Amino acid sequence: MAETKTKARGGLPRERRSERLWIAAFLTPFLLLYLGFTLWPLIATVWYSFFDWSGTGPIDHFVGGGNYTSILTDELFWLAVGNTLLFAVLNTAIKLPLSLVMAIVLTRKWLRFTKIFRTMFFAPLIIPVAMAGMIFTYLLNPSNGALNAILKDLGIIDASVDVFAGRWSALIVLVLVSIWQVFGQYMIYWMAALQNVPEEVYEAADLDGASEWQKLTRITLPIIRPVAVVILLLALVNSMHVFGLVVTLTAGGPGTSTYVVSYFIYQEAFGSVPFQYGYASAAALLFSVLAFVLVTGQGLIVRRAQRLRKEYGV
Repeated sequence: MAETKTKARGGLPRERRSERLWIAAFLTPFLLLYLGFTLWPLIATVWYSFFDWSGTGPIDHFVGGGNYTSILTDELFWLAVGNTLLFAVLNTAIKLPLSLVMAIVLTRKWLRFTKIFRTMFFAPLIIPVAMAGMIFTYLLNPSNGALNAILKDLGIIDASVDVFAGRWSALIVLVLVSIWQVFGQYMIYWMAALQNVPEEVYEAADLDGASEWQKLTRITLPIIRPVAVVILLLALVNSMHVFGLVVTLTAGGPGTSTYVVSYFIYQEAFGSVPFQYGYASAAALLFSVLAFVLVTGQGLIVRRAQRLRKEYGV
């Protein structure tokens, strides 16, 4: 009799039905945001890519695969793709080793004031990208920038150097500024990975007389390798979405030599009148395919890394 009273009309206990209602209530806002800001824009992008549409008026000029054909022969698009990949590789190749070394140093027991150092390295991450770009624009300005003024006062240079005047120097600046801003984030990733290394293994290595280099190469790196694979691929994928620094530092210049894919899409969609929403949508989809290939490769490598994790018992 008591059991019957606690059941709802559908035959479920009232507690279970209440629990499901709460779950639905908490998931509904997320579902609405996902539909409005992820799923619908994705579907709309696919739809727009088949039309020659300026963003206003009726969507009635169907071109089929014409936008894709034009993009595949667009030299500026492929320049942007090359710059994006180059930026991602350079950015990742520099920031990951440096942040790993700093994470190892900051996890040493003999180091004092570790909280201060962690805050110093992590602080740039909270600065908005646009603000970071503006800061370095003023610092590196060839006419009245602080860096040129300091170098002149020290007698290192005689005339101002415009680092934004050449493609390679501008790309290097973009890479270095990006590293400066996100360095703390990847340092935290490495510190979390280093916590997976059992302290007993280091103690046993000390008893065997192992040097710091031997402990790093034969204990630390092999054990954190599964996590390192994930960090590496996250760094590559995140680096491919560079946009704000290009807008504020180089604006794609000099000329179009520092265009990246995100900036190319932005310029096609909003940079000229009439807007080319259809063309930009097709470019965005092609870039998404490239990112999807990388993410798929990431899944395969991470799966292998998980098997290696079991071999080391972590």
